[in-house]
Amino acid sequence: MKTSGAAGALSVFIGAVSYGMPGVILSLATASNAKIESLIPTQFLFSFVLFFILSERIGKNTGVFYFRDKVIVLATGIPLLCITYCFFNAVYYIGVPTSTLLMMQSAWIAPLLNALIKKRALSRGEIVRFVFIMAGVVTATGVFRGEMHLDPKGIMWGLAAGMSYSLVIVSSSNIANGVRIIDKAKILTFGAFIASLFLFNKNIDIAPVSESSMWSVLNAVFSSILPVLLYGFGMPRTDSSLAGMLVTTELPAAFIFSYLLLSDSITADQIAGCAIIIMSIAGPMILSGLRRRQSSTKCY
Repeated sequence: MKTSGAAGALSVFIGAVSYGMPGVILSLATASNAKIESLIPTQFLFSFVLFFILSERIGKNTGVFYFRDKVIVLATGIPLLCITYCFFNAVYYIGVPTSTLLMMQSAWIAPLLNALIKKRALSRGEIVRFVFIMAGVVTATGVFRGEMHLDPKGIMWGLAAGMSYSLVIVSSSNIANGVRIIDKAKILTFGAFIASLFLFNKNIDIAPVSESSMWSVLNAVFSSILPVLLYGFGMPRTDSSLAGMLVTTELPAAFIFSYLLLSDSITADQIAGCAIIIMSIAGPMILSGLRRRQSSTKCY
C-alpha cells in the first residue's frame, strides 16, 4: 500500500472510531445534568462556525454550488438534527451499544431509499445482506434466548436515528457531489442549527461558557467535525472495499468505549449481533475487491 493509501486508510479508520464516541459523550453529559436544549443547538452552532472558517480560509471551491442544491443541503440539516436528538433519547432508554446497533440500520435503509429514488430493483445480494443485518440486530437484543429486556420507546428512537442517518447519507451522496465537503458541511450544520431553534423554541439555552457547552463541543468534534474531515481526506485515497470494512469499526468502537467509560455490560448476544452486522456490511465489499484484483491479474 502506498503512503497516501496508508494515510487514507488510517484517516477512514480514525473517522469511524470517532463515530463510536457520541453515545458515550451524550450519556456522560446526561449524568452531569447537561440540558439537551443547550447541548444540541450549541453543538451545531460550533460546527457551523468552524466549517465556515475552514471554507473561507482553505482555497477556493472548484465546483459549482447551485442554489437548488444549497436549499436541499440546508433542508438536510433537519434529519442531521434528528440523528443527535433521536440517538440521545435512544441512549437514555436502551444504552449506547443497542442504540448504536439500531442506528447502523442505515446500512440497509440508505441503499433501499436510493433504490426507490432511482427506481431500480434491489439485487439478490443486497436483499440477502439486508436480511443478515436485521438478523444481527435481533440477535443482539437477546430475543432468541428469551432475554429481551428493551424499552420499546428506546427501540423506536434508535430506529428513528437510523432513518435520519439514512436520509443524510442519501442526500450527501446524490447532491452537489462536485462541491467541497467543507462547503456542504457548512450549510448542512447551519441548517441543523436553524432546525434546533424551531425544535426547542422558547426552551433553547445557548451558553457559550458552561458545562453544557463543553459537552456540546466534544460531541460536535466526534460526531461531525472529525468524521467529515477524516472521511473527506481518506475516502478518495482508500480502496472502496477496504473503506467499507474500516467504516464498520464504528460498532465495536462504540461497544468498547461504553464498556471502558460507562462500565456498561456487554452481553454475548450483543457481541454476536455486532459480528453479524459487520460481516454483512464488510463481507460483500471485501469479496468484490478480491474479485477485481483477480480479474486485473488475469488481464496481465
